[in-house]
Amino acid sequence: MLTRQHAEELLDQLLEFRSELDEAECKSSASDPAKDAICALSNRRDRNGGVLFLGIGADFTILGIESIEKVQEQIVNQASDSFNAPLRVDPEVLERDGKQVLAVIVPPAPVGYRPCHYKKHGVHEGSWIRVGNSTRRMTHDEVTRELTTDAIHRGLVPPFDKTPIPAAGLEILDEALIEDYIAHVRKIRPNSQLYRLSRTELLDSVGGIAKDDSGAWHPTPTGVLFFSRDPQRLLPQSSVEFLHLWGPELTTLGPDGSRWRVNKELMGTLPEIIDQAEQLLLERVATRGHIETFRRRDEPEYPRFALREVVVNAIAHRDYTLRGSRIQIRLYPDRLEVHTPGGLPAPVTVDNIEDEQATRNEGIVALLTDYGYMERRGYGFNGIVAALREAGLAPPQLTDNGASFNLLLKNHLLMSPEALQWLHQFDHYQLSGQERLALAYLWANERLYNRDYVRLTATTSTEATQALRRMMHKKVLMMHSTRGGAYYTLPKTDPSTEVFHSEKGQEEIIIALVRKQGSITRRDVIASLQCTASEANRLLRRMMNQGQLVQEGTRKGTRYTLFIAEV
Repeated sequence: MLTRQHAEELLDQLLEFRSELDEAECKSSASDPAKDAICALSNRRDRNGGVLFLGIGADFTILGIESIEKVQEQIVNQASDSFNAPLRVDPEVLERDGKQVLAVIVPPAPVGYRPCHYKKHGVHEGSWIRVGNSTRRMTHDEVTRELTTDAIHRGLVPPFDKTPIPAAGLEILDEALIEDYIAHVRKIRPNSQLYRLSRTELLDSVGGIAKDDSGAWHPTPTGVLFFSRDPQRLLPQSSVEFLHLWGPELTTLGPDGSRWRVNKELMGTLPEIIDQAEQLLLERVATRGHIETFRRRDEPEYPRFALREVVVNAIAHRDYTLRGSRIQIRLYPDRLEVHTPGGLPAPVTVDNIEDEQATRNEGIVALLTDYGYMERRGYGFNGIVAALREAGLAPPQLTDNGASFNLLLKNHLLMSPEALQWLHQFDHYQLSGQERLALAYLWANERLYNRDYVRLTATTSTEATQALRRMMHKKVLMMHSTRGGAYYTLPKTDPSTEVFHSEKGQEEIIIALVRKQGSITRRDVIASLQCTASEANRLLRRMMNQGQLVQEGTRKGTRYTLFIAEV
């Protein structure tokens, strides 16, 4: 549960950025919407609860709370009496600008009572959730998934992948596939006694079969997906759709009038599907040449490890109860997208995915590990981020709307020659290498979140916040506050209107660039100042007339250096 210190820090962030946070909401008073916020914070997907601040206006001004003891009593009673389970909130009085603000620390809804909901409205109409820094009523599907997850956590029902399929008999499990699995296990665990077990004992131990209410054995989804020759007959949602698109959009048509180069449904056991997807990706992604000593080595434009992991993670963690949707892999010329049905399993979110662990499909994950497709738990996503960082690519872009989880990889090299040229305009700002990397990221992307900076630079969230603040103070970044969370963009005029539109500022940028490169061309000026050719010509003439620059060469070979007296 959060503490008073956490509440103090959250309030400081909220007031500085003038934006509500995922774990913090503000209200002016303890009205009915405040109860909705308490319910929503208790249902947050990361299971950490949150803080409701009372006494803060919609424009993030400190209004304060009068009769604060009365409001404390009111909010404690509301949290205790309104919901299906009493929420033991902890109100703390904080002071800002000489006024009192009430920080209501909300605990997560307890296991066995999730989702928290209004007693008078019932679970499907009275459940609220905090998602993307907004408070809203939970959808019917979200409530159903939460109820199922809660029942699994309490041990009342097994996970879906270990539930018997009454329509299937044990005869659909293939002996050769079972023997192949045993061989894999004996390679990685030579002392395993798995082969000594009877078939029933072995399949039961790995969650491949389970008893129904009458005591009869039946295959489970885990058993079908690993040991059946035709898994899609019983679980059609387990196939994977692979699309290789012609252009940057789904609607882009190719030379033959089609939308895709390849549209293929991958079928078979889960290991077979993973192998098919990996082969298709390696065949179809572009390659880049790397010079090592005197030899050229071609590698896929996305790291092999990242390609494999995004496929394995999608197959391991998708929600197999959703029969009408499949994993979809879309390969575009400039990016790779993987769409996974079911969203992230609680308490994992797009913000804490590096640190939290959760397993929706225990049997499937265990068998993928035995087959060598998964390493230690929790490393997959961290490994993807590290591999992309080492390759000079941006971290994955993640979105989770509860119904599906989407992961996007871009093949654009962050520090490409074009990006390095563009970055010259910031030379006199004394930015760190990590801060320059963040600017290069924004040159290719519209928004930068704190979590993007963390993944991009391998720093902590606190270090990222400090760096982003420094960049704001230098006016090379702008912060935007929305209910979707604070994010950063390049200023409309890079890096600041004052610098780019003042003659002195333009001259300082050009002199810094010449000192760094030794000489510049008109094209360098255009790229650095984002100006027109005629504007660049006028600036260069002015600086030559003032004795700051000297022209060398003519026509296409024209370059400009510092006047000797400047050296």
